[in-house]
Amino acid sequence: MVIDKTSVPQQVGKTRKSQSAAATRSRLVAAAIDVIQNQGIERLTLDAVAKEAQVSKGGLLYHFASKEALVINIIQYLMDDFDTAIAHELDLDDTPDSPGRWLKAYVKATFNYTNLPTTLVGNLLSAVTLNPELLKPVQSRFDDWQQEFQVSGLDPVRANLVRLAADGLGTSDLFGIGLPNQELRQPILEMLLEIIQAAESSDVRIAKSSKPHF
Repeated sequence: MVIDKTSVPQQVGKTRKSQSAAATRSRLVAAAIDVIQNQGIERLTLDAVAKEAQVSKGGLLYHFASKEALVINIIQYLMDDFDTAIAHELDLDDTPDSPGRWLKAYVKATFNYTNLPTTLVGNLLSAVTLNPELLKPVQSRFDDWQQEFQVSGLDPVRANLVRLAADGLGTSDLFGIGLPNQELRQPILEMLLEIIQAAESSDVRIAKSSKPHF
């Protein structure tokens, strides 16, 4: 195999430029999060973010054309962070062939997730109320998560019941409302995992269903 050595410096330069751009975008998103948490969503402006990130406004506009684009990237950052928590639980799982493996990881991630920025999420909800288009990244990610366990062959009723219960607990944790007694959390988790196990062996699993139900 012959390598064109003249192209190597150019390729390295492109890689470094890409890494630098990614680092700048991350810094801008982090700055936007700081502005929202410390000053409120109403103070989120491109000028405020550029100042917080110590980047020129032109540099900010190169990466984010509007305040809405920044908010969408913040939401995506939060969703990515939870995806990382799910991936961590999957790494810990020792049942690679279990149909309920992904849903178990989702439930455990929800129960163990500690990066709940209540102030930030509360401010983002205010922004979403004014502009429902900002909710699309959330809807898209939840659709992806839903698809993960829908294709696994689990009993759809039990699987969706577990997912909705986990989401309810996550919402309670986020806003500090209707929280179960701390001593109940582990038994609740264990029961949800038992329901997943039942969903794996149910006679009405999707994979074994012979005809649609109307």
